[in-house]
Amino acid sequence: MSDKKLQERPGKYHQPKNITPIEPGLTLNENGLPLRPNKPVCPHFSRFGLCKSGPTCKFDHSSSSSRSKL
Repeated sequence: MSDKKLQERPGKYHQPKNITPIEPGLTLNENGLPLRPNKPVCPHFSRFGLCKSGPTCKFDHSSSSSRSKL
């Protein structure tokens, strides 16, 4: 394949950056990640401060400062 064809075709696992949360009324943190207080903390977010799934992640993304207030 030519370089031009590779640039035109999105990858098999292409995930656009403009993904919005599936659930209406979902609260997002300052990074645009979902706050789900009754769910476990996202393992990737708690370890690296980033989430691979973005706003569609099924885990909680509370900051440590807001967790300590609870």
